[in-house]
Amino acid sequence: MTLFQRFGLCLLAAALLFGGCGKAFDSGLGPLNDPSGFSGRVTFKNWSAATNVIEMRLLVFKEFPSDSSAILNTLLNRQAFFYPRFGEKGFNQFHEDVVDYVFSDDNAPLDLGEYKYVLVAYRYELLDYSKWRPAGVYTASPGTFNPASINVLLHKITPNINIDVDFNNLPPKPWG
Repeated sequence: MTLFQRFGLCLLAAALLFGGCGKAFDSGLGPLNDPSGFSGRVTFKNWSAATNVIEMRLLVFKEFPSDSSAILNTLLNRQAFFYPRFGEKGFNQFHEDVVDYVFSDDNAPLDLGEYKYVLVAYRYELLDYSKWRPAGVYTASPGTFNPASINVLLHKITPNINIDVDFNNLPPKPWG
């Protein structure tokens, strides 16, 4: 192999080795433990009809819930998760019209995988932690209540998981 061929082979190897790293040189390599989750915007309408909202949270379920008595077990078995964590203020604290959020494994418990039901729910009785109702559902078709699933991927925040809440037009309860 000639010197010219060796030089060409070295250039080719360098191009293959470093060719995909242009972003790394521009912005630095990100940490290998970037958060996993999703983000979006919750838009609220008709707060005046929300007279019995005690607290409001974003919930994700791996399976569509059909029994309210099983929701606590679903949470304990890590088949559902909520944001913000208990002890932190929920979405209803300031009656804002728009709330941007990031639900990730950095700021709340959350596993990787598919979630078939994503919603904003509110508790409507002061001393009964089992009294929750859907306020808004993530859908692929705005204006409907047909739930759309999301996937939480490793080290990726999926954007635009937006939910509309209209207190004059609440989604049906999937559970009894």
